[in-house]
Amino acid sequence: MRGPTFVKATTFVVTTLVMMLTAAAQVPEPEEEVDPRILEYDKGPDTIDVSGYPAEVQATYDLFLEKCGKCHTPARPINCDFALEDEWGRYIKRMMRRSGKFITPDDAKQIYVFLTYDSKTRKKDMYERKLKEGAKPSGQ
Repeated sequence: MRGPTFVKATTFVVTTLVMMLTAAAQVPEPEEEVDPRILEYDKGPDTIDVSGYPAEVQATYDLFLEKCGKCHTPARPINCDFALEDEWGRYIKRMMRRSGKFITPDDAKQIYVFLTYDSKTRKKDMYERKLKEGAKPSGQ
């Protein structure tokens, strides 16, 4: 007959395996192959100074870092050439599909608020140039 030490060890192993499988199911797999042009975005800064942003936008920054940083470096969306609302809308929808249930619709809305505000502020020149080139922000 096996003693209490064996039972404790078995319980520990089973609990650890269940926790690992649960965590693996919640975090999406990283991308397999990425366009080298996109990988260039990863080489830029991976944080933004949001201290001058409105409080409601600052509150979404940590969610952006947490959710977007699970599959790729936050530098990718920070440094990419997306600026307009419809670009961010399409990108976030694609990330939601790829992440399974890791990015909820509420998460997506908050991330969208952050990224569109950031683009109009930090990427203002790019945003305005794209508008002048004939692109329209979402909803127009």
